[in-house]
Amino acid sequence: MGSLFEALGSEEFCVTAVRGLALQEVLDRLGVVDRGNVLEYRMDNAAESLGLDDRSVRLYCPSGSGWAYLFDVNGQTGVTHKIPVLKRLSAGTEAVSVWSLIGSTTRIAQVRDGEILAACSTWMFTPASGPEPDRLNRALEKAGFFQENETEDEVDDARAALDAVESEFGLAVEPKVAVGPLPTVIVPVRLD
Repeated sequence: MGSLFEALGSEEFCVTAVRGLALQEVLDRLGVVDRGNVLEYRMDNAAESLGLDDRSVRLYCPSGSGWAYLFDVNGQTGVTHKIPVLKRLSAGTEAVSVWSLIGSTTRIAQVRDGEILAACSTWMFTPASGPEPDRLNRALEKAGFFQENETEDEVDDARAALDAVESEFGLAVEPKVAVGPLPTVIVPVRLD
């Protein structure tokens, strides 16, 4: 298996992983009704084919991995990182989400059963906060965040955040599959 960074790079992206859900359950939680017309798109042509609809998501549910992955087509929006979406996806399980904007900031969230346990924005270079931040902070520190003499230029926020969640939560993707054709849906969940 490869890494999320190999599939996503440092460009803007949003990826959310949900533990223990199959494709049909992900579709249920996202509120997708029309399942007979779920088309597949590659990462490099989804936006071109669908336009820049800020609610399009590509789904990757590898058998036996224990995780379902949601890749936003328009990473700038970060639809799967929005609190209402994370709450629905994490009901009865947990989700981890990383959202990164080009040259701006990276946000990481760990959610269990609809509750944000830990959240961090690398813009401020401060540890994650929330009712249970220790696990996420430990993973981020191992990946190079929060070092005493650290400067913005020393850490690639996007890469380090992806490395941290992969290592801590056992996430793994096959980059060739993740960039290839995957079921793609428009998220009808209200975002407010």
